[in-house]
Amino acid sequence: MTPDSSRPSSSDPLWFGRFRKGTLAAWVVVLFWGFHYVVLYRPLRLIDPERYLILRFFWAAILVLIFSLFVPVLRGISRKNWQRLFLLSLVGIVAYQWVFLKAASLLDPVSLVLILSLGPVLVALYGHVKGHESFSPLQWGSMALIGVGIFLVVRGALPQAVSRTGSERHGEGLLMAVLSLLFFTVWTLMTREMTRRVSTLQITLVPVLLGGIVLAPLHPAWILPPSGVHARLIIFSLLYSIFFALFFSYYLWNVAVADIGPARAGLWTNGQPVVAAIGSAIFLGHRMGTLQMVGGVVALAGYWLFFGLEKPGAAFRRGTSHPGKDAESSSDLS
Repeated sequence: MTPDSSRPSSSDPLWFGRFRKGTLAAWVVVLFWGFHYVVLYRPLRLIDPERYLILRFFWAAILVLIFSLFVPVLRGISRKNWQRLFLLSLVGIVAYQWVFLKAASLLDPVSLVLILSLGPVLVALYGHVKGHESFSPLQWGSMALIGVGIFLVVRGALPQAVSRTGSERHGEGLLMAVLSLLFFTVWTLMTREMTRRVSTLQITLVPVLLGGIVLAPLHPAWILPPSGVHARLIIFSLLYSIFFALFFSYYLWNVAVADIGPARAGLWTNGQPVVAAIGSAIFLGHRMGTLQMVGGVVALAGYWLFFGLEKPGAAFRRGTSHPGKDAESSSDLS
């Protein structure tokens, strides 16, 4: 039996050589997405969230079109896969991003990220029922420990969050956050299925292009960059949001989902509350309380139990090859 070439060699001199590429990709996503909540906090209180959404994805779509002139990212996609990518765009770009930005305009960054952190548990349950991924009793317990830790992180920030937004608007923000959770979970499961049909680069860029095409006509006047005293702050946040939180992070997210599975990739991204809490304390002046610090330690302990004690063979079960499906898949451009 030949060794699994997808796993790094134990003789690799670099410390990160012991980890799968999907795990490393998920770590980077945690940093960029966790800080994204901090970057969005002020801009979404200066302009309408819907305008920010249209601005973000119109210009992102323009960049995808320019990129496609040099890399054939839009070629080799069957008609059925175009339809699947369009549906993926409606769920993951139009619906999810719309309610996410609305929630981000109403909630404290740490409170929002906690609710979205419940997504990996839903994905894990679905994967377990379908037989896509398997978990030991200890790992299920670790998921619960991670959830407790994240709850403590957010619970420590909750009184401050309500005082900043008001109870009524805070309730609306919680509703938008729950909708974000549902759309993100469905999008994650759809992404897993698409990794067998088109390339990682196509899964990342084509839905962004299609989302921009859908959103821009809704309010054409909003595609122009803002002006005024806060224009620089908003444009900076857009640049970060497009290049780091969208293109770069979505690509790495798709790499992680394809390599280690949606549940394990999602569990790693549960580290976002810690990044958001630290970023909020440093850049927004939202002081971290003792409860938040304790929660961060508890969550890290849960991660160590889940991933640190995981057996090498107990990982994501990849789907088997289907000739009929593979015939309509394009070559990997990544």
